[in-house]
This record gives sequence, structure tokens and C-alpha cells, in this order.
Amino acid sequence: GGFREASHITRSINITWDSTSLLNLVIRRALFNEAIVKFYGVDPALVLASVEEQQKLFYRIFPDQVDAGARKSTTLDWMLTRTMDGSKQSAPRELIHLLSAARDQQLKMLEVGADEPPGEAMFDRTALKAALPIVSSIRFQQTLCAEHPNLKPLLESLEGEKTQQTPLTLAKIWKVKESEAVANAEKLVDVGFFEKRGTKEEPVFWVPFLYRDALHLVQGSAE
Repeated sequence: GGFREASHITRSINITWDSTSLLNLVIRRALFNEAIVKFYGVDPALVLASVEEQQKLFYRIFPDQVDAGARKSTTLDWMLTRTMDGSKQSAPRELIHLLSAARDQQLKMLEVGADEPPGEAMFDRTALKAALPIVSSIRFQQTLCAEHPNLKPLLESLEGEKTQQTPLTLAKIWKVKESEAVANAEKLVDVGFFEKRGTKEEPVFWVPFLYRDALHLVQGSAE
């Protein structure tokens, strides 16, 4: 007759992905390609047995940074923050999509005569940057709006606006009272479009990198 209350137990399971597990996912996919294994001269079993070896291979395939600078993040951190929604969780689907889109962009660059990535890297930072708007658009249209069509008007009205909003600025954009603007913003927090920051008395609503390109959002705080 089945396991009683199984559905309740299933709903309580929450699978989370941290940076180590996502790194492992990327490297496993890379090692599945025999040409990559041969090119870098690695033993898949030894690489997968060590996080350190996975990191070494990752940074042989990719540049150290996407945005150069002493205070800028490493490439892996850049990938994870760019595929993270308002819940601060990076989704494997978006990470893999980013890498697939970066591969396509890199091939296009090579086809038109662009320089090959430096050293033994397979990806140039330009290809990674060019891939992000593609991922952003697909995630916004085919996941967020498709799963929450009732929220689409609220989302689309934010096009071209600043990445950080307050109840007052949202009330102006949506042409509603502040109390209703907060209620609407909380709905967008629940679906991962906004990350709620600030305090309980003075909340601010911040759009993660994942959705910025899709709506042509402008970096900064609305006034």
C-alpha cells in the first residue's frame, strides 16, 4: 500500500548545492569529455578524489578572474554569484547553462578570428561575460515568468530601473501605496527575484545578477 506519510517526508527534503559540490559538477562534466582529459593529461579518478585537484583543473580550463582586479572575485565565485537567485542559492541548471552558452560564445569568437584564450585555458573571460545575458533572459522568461505569470506585469514594469529599490521607489514604479508595494515585493522575494536586505523597519529589495540583464537593470540604488 506504499509508505504512509511519504509525501510529507518528500516535501521536507531540500537539496542544496554549495561551491564544492558545484565545482565537482563542472569538473565531472569536463572529465566526461575524452578530448579534455587527453589535452590536460589528467587522471579522472585522481582529480575527482581531491577538491584541490578539481580546483587546479578548473583554473587550467578557465581564467583566474572574469573581472580583473585585486578586489574582484575568482572565476568560480563569479559564476556562482551570477547564477544565484534571491534565495542566495546557485542552481546547477543555470551554472551548466552558463558554461554551455560560454562555449558557444567562445566558438563564435574563434570563428571570426579572435585570439585564442591565453595559455592552456579553453575559455576567455569575454566569452563568459557574453554568456550571462543569454542565461539571464532564458531564466527570466522561461522559468520565472512561465511559472509565475501573475507576477509578470510587476516584473516587466521594473525594466530599466535600478537594481536596489525601497518601498517608496517601488510604490512610484507600480503606482500603488507603499503598503501594497511591500506586499508585492515580498511576493517577488518568495520567488527569488528580489533579495531582501536592510532592516525590518526600512527594508530594501535587491535584484541578483541572474535577472539584471533580462530587464536591462542599472546598477545602483533608486532614489
